[in-house]
Amino acid sequence: MKRHHKKKSVIGLVVGLTALAVGFTLMLAQIGPRPLVILFLLVGIPFYIWGCLALARAKGYSTAIVLTAVLGLLFPLVVLLALPDKNRHYRRRDE
Repeated sequence: MKRHHKKKSVIGLVVGLTALAVGFTLMLAQIGPRPLVILFLLVGIPFYIWGCLALARAKGYSTAIVLTAVLGLLFPLVVLLALPDKNRHYRRRDE
């Protein structure tokens, strides 16, 4: 896995999924003002998509795989985590 894309994917996925979780929790519990909920959701989605794009690049796959997000928001992440790494030569070797 390419190290620089892996770092970007971790940042994007952690920030995106956290913002989405907070937004959905506030929405379901009906706490807080509606604009705050919308803000969390609108901030979380681009970070999540960016993280999935970076994960696809890190594993050597086309970024078009992220278009599967229309099937469900978590679908691209599950697919990317299930697919094998094509960039085996970028793996760290124990020497």
